Amino acid sequence: MPPPVRSFLKTHDLRGKTVRPFITHGGYGVGSSPSVLTSHAPGARIEKAFVMEADQERRTMNTVHGWLGQLRE
Repeated sequence: MPPPVRSFLKTHDLRGKTVRPFITHGGYGVGSSPSVLTSHAPGARIEKAFVMEADQERRTMNTVHGWLGQLRE
């Protein structure tokens, strides 16, 4: 998990909040991101992560926007 995200999680109390993580990667998979999120956001309701390999910026943005659109439905 990138240091800015870790920093955000350490400085914000997400207890009682719903977290909908999305993870993009360059082909190496999710790594330890789910466990880091769980340990840095105690008491948060963490939903299943949206995960995709981010090999092309346009495809990545279109896919993430589509996922976000589904959350509004």
